[in-house]
Amino acid sequence: MGGADIDEDTELAKKTTAKKSAKKTATKKSAKKAAVKKTTTKKSAKKAVVKKTTTKKVAKKAVAKKTAVKKVAKKAVVKKAPVKSAVKTVVKKAAKVKRATTSSYLTKKEIAEFRKLLMEKRQLLLGDLAGIEGNSLGRNLQDSSGDLSTMPTHPADIGSDNYEQEFTLGLLESERALLGEINEALGRLDDNIFGICIGTGKPIGKPRLRARPWCRYSIEYKKLVEKGLIRPGEALGEEG
Repeated sequence: MGGADIDEDTELAKKTTAKKSAKKTATKKSAKKAAVKKTTTKKSAKKAVVKKTTTKKVAKKAVAKKTAVKKVAKKAVVKKAPVKSAVKTVVKKAAKVKRATTSSYLTKKEIAEFRKLLMEKRQLLLGDLAGIEGNSLGRNLQDSSGDLSTMPTHPADIGSDNYEQEFTLGLLESERALLGEINEALGRLDDNIFGICIGTGKPIGKPRLRARPWCRYSIEYKKLVEKGLIRPGEALGEEG
């Protein structure tokens, strides 16, 4: 009987130990599982942080891209602005090329002054022409009357008379041409284009006008004509 009791106690002790060992093992496994779970949670949290950081980086890149696009757009606007400005300048220059008028360039007092100068010069020329033509006519009448008393007898005198006659004819032609220019200038005064260069459409300098009130061209344009770069009266920029 005593031996049987010992065996039962031993068996019970074994079972108890086995239970404790099993419980301890289960606890260890639970702890391990919890540790694994915690590690997994940490990894998930780390992944979430990485994902969030990546999202921030993507968002930052998007902002940088948007800023770059804005800068490019701004540069395009700046680039476009000078073009508009250049076009505006060309339009302004084109507007300046429009033909000026006497009333926009000269005051009423100046217009009256130039008209007076032209009229005085015209009267002077008419008087000169009348005198030259009168002398020429008198000489021709004397020649036609057959009065040989004034006829030169020396060849040198004949040559001198011929020169004087040619000079008189040249002077008459020159004076008549100038009279024509003065009449044209008076006509331009009436048409409100006096003092405006026929070639450029721009005002002629007042000092030049006072020296030659019948002039039709500005100094700059006259130089181009004299160099043979343009024909008299040809508008600048015109072909042919």
